[in-house]
Amino acid sequence: MRPCLLAFALLLAASHSHATNLLDQLRAFNPYWADHADHLTGKPAKPISNDVDYVQAHLAEVLGVLSQAPTSQLSAGQLRSRQELTAVLADYASQGRFPINYYRQERIPVFIDEHDTYCAVGYLMRHTGEAAMARRIAAANNYAWVREIEEPGLGAWQQASGFSLEELKLIQGAYDYYMPDAFLLPNKYEVPQKPERVVRYFEGPDKDKVWCSGEGTLNELHGQWIQNYSSTLPWIVGYFEHGKRSGRWKEYYKGTDKLCRTEHWRDDKLNGIRTRYDRDGRVIETILFKNGQAVTKTNIDHEKALRHVRTPLDSATVYTEVFTEEGSLIAAGKERIHNLEGLQWFQNIELTALNTFAITARDGAPRPEEGVFVRQSRFFPFEQSMQQIPGSHALVQYRKEGAWIYYKDYLSTPWPAGTAASAEQRFSNGYKHFGPELHARMARYDHLEIRASYDSMRVVYTDDRPVDFFGYATDKQDHLQFTYHPSFQRLVMHGRGRRWSAMELTPAIKQITRLDPQGQLIGVRVDYDPEGTATREERFLVPYKREEELLGVR
Repeated sequence: MRPCLLAFALLLAASHSHATNLLDQLRAFNPYWADHADHLTGKPAKPISNDVDYVQAHLAEVLGVLSQAPTSQLSAGQLRSRQELTAVLADYASQGRFPINYYRQERIPVFIDEHDTYCAVGYLMRHTGEAAMARRIAAANNYAWVREIEEPGLGAWQQASGFSLEELKLIQGAYDYYMPDAFLLPNKYEVPQKPERVVRYFEGPDKDKVWCSGEGTLNELHGQWIQNYSSTLPWIVGYFEHGKRSGRWKEYYKGTDKLCRTEHWRDDKLNGIRTRYDRDGRVIETILFKNGQAVTKTNIDHEKALRHVRTPLDSATVYTEVFTEEGSLIAAGKERIHNLEGLQWFQNIELTALNTFAITARDGAPRPEEGVFVRQSRFFPFEQSMQQIPGSHALVQYRKEGAWIYYKDYLSTPWPAGTAASAEQRFSNGYKHFGPELHARMARYDHLEIRASYDSMRVVYTDDRPVDFFGYATDKQDHLQFTYHPSFQRLVMHGRGRRWSAMELTPAIKQITRLDPQGQLIGVRVDYDPEGTATREERFLVPYKREEELLGVR
């Protein structure tokens, strides 16, 4: 998270949770908690980061108060109604859909908001068939506390509900001003549309004066929508048709006139191609949407001249095909989504959804708890050579899972005849895109050869770690199995001499086993320490079944 956004989020959270105890915290939401201080005595403040958290914390304690209140004075009908409405109130709290305060820069009650969302008391009225009364209250004074409401039918309804007037006063709450949350919650563009054109100014996390301008009539946005940082530099430009996003929407890199993203809407749903650009204007991502659902996602790696085309299989898995710039398929298999930030698979984007601030992969500040411990060198004592490598990650990561097929890149330049080359060089030349990665993971061992003659390879992954390798050549098939040290990763440096160009952490291999086409052990089996040094080597001249070892038969 960007420092500015993080700071803003923390400030917002602090405004809700600066209190040291729950009583002080909830009194800011409803002053009638002062009359129920005994219920909250000794309870610490709760972590609250937004108004939904606040309302739910409030209602949870309200339900506790209601459950402890005496009911012997109630009639049978009142008791039944009270029990029913208490359950309704609990369901209302769990849904997490509460009114939004658009109009006042203070914490106030909102009986019914612009989206027809009822407050807790109004919701109970609607459940009992008194929605019309709730609407009359909202029309007369939408921001009144229960004690201020002058509705003729309120007293009778309160008596029938089984709740006392004091309990209704406690159930009600006050909601914070909408605009501060606009930077933290997605798609908050619904500025109330009373005049034909609305303009709103508010201060962003960077102390920028952001302004929004929209066209509309009859309480709905209709026409152009503009959200800018200045009169000359737009941020977001789009259109509404009767309150729903429509047509082409454009988003620009902050402080520039360079496009960051374009997308197409119909009936408030994404339809067509969403395109993302880098700051040089190159397309780096396209996502095909149909009726709001992402169908395929293509990421373009200009540096490596590759396209990754991903299709969702379920909520946690995608099927990925990798193509060269010329259109050749060179790899395919499943990937499991490693979702660090709670995003969907198609949301690994440089900027957030429309009208929110950015959290970028490069801005993902390393967290103290992230990283893995590695043993960097065998020449130093273990305790001294342990170090933590800070993490830096994309918002959504894809980790290989299951079987992957790799095909030789036949457009690669053939290795010059008569030129000396290592097996690694010849192999990586044929598989120039994935060969170095596979060789670094599996063939960084003296006892292992990955052949340049493979015309295809099948690698089985578990959580992005190769556990089975099949190499297919015209004259031979190789099958290797890998196991890993559970607590170590090797630090691998890339470069020449003392000039390192990159570093990465790779799983530390514990054992490599060569199997025949029938899955029987033959050839060499080697054990390694966490640094990659061979500690034991066994050669099997006769096919050997692993189950024999498990049974103690040698």
